[in-house]
Amino acid sequence: MDLSIFDFKSYRPYLLKVFGDKDQRKGLKSQAAKSIGCHTTLISQVLHGQVTLNLEQAERMNEFLGHSEEESHYFLLLVQKERAGTKSLESYFLAQMTQVLKNRQNIKKRVGKTDFISSDEELRYYSSWQFAAIHVALSIPELSNPEALSKNLNVPLQQVRAILEFLTRIGLAKAKDLRTFEIGPKHIHLGSDSPQIRNHHLNWRLRAMEAIDHDPKNNLHYSSAVTLSREDVAKIKEILIQNLTTMNKVIQVSKEEEIYGLNFDFFNLTPKNI
Repeated sequence: MDLSIFDFKSYRPYLLKVFGDKDQRKGLKSQAAKSIGCHTTLISQVLHGQVTLNLEQAERMNEFLGHSEEESHYFLLLVQKERAGTKSLESYFLAQMTQVLKNRQNIKKRVGKTDFISSDEELRYYSSWQFAAIHVALSIPELSNPEALSKNLNVPLQQVRAILEFLTRIGLAKAKDLRTFEIGPKHIHLGSDSPQIRNHHLNWRLRAMEAIDHDPKNNLHYSSAVTLSREDVAKIKEILIQNLTTMNKVIQVSKEEEIYGLNFDFFNLTPKNI
């Protein structure tokens, strides 16, 4: 069942779901208490409905859970509704929650009409390598949760959650439960004439430069300038295309265990010719 924080009208059931069963809960309670700055007993009391988080604690809980901006806002509304001292105040926060859900539903209806994402969504997707990396990484079971993505891709947890929320909202990702995600039903295709093609190539070439600094021994990097006949230019292009086709066939049936960047260039250094 696909669940998110927006499927809950109370923050306690949500936290119970996030914290998991008793065996999982012990370690998470300790981590949450350290992050929030309280004793683990308080976390237990919150989960069992004996005490309520104050707003400062709720804000730190947002940080601990790596909530996106929209998730953080909704979580604070859940807490404030729970803390409301009058029915009218409770109704006020409930109305705000309802509006958030209505806005999300309108977006879902709007983006659900086609199998491909819109140009505005494409613009954001290609604004950073992180979107494509997280999107593709969801095919690896061990990287299907925000914490693992954050650790392995070295992207802040809150940023990972924001990207996952975006990918889920536009259909490129799908929430399996509160903690795990998978690749969604929608597709993204960038044509060679797209205005985003430059950003796409630039993102991965900048990432390649970072990889040279971080792990030069285990990665493969090669750059060179060469001179050759015009006839052999066509031969080299054909060899490269054949190799790329062969690699893609291997990749398509390969088990998803690692995520690698693959850049491919062969270009004229004197485009006006000499």
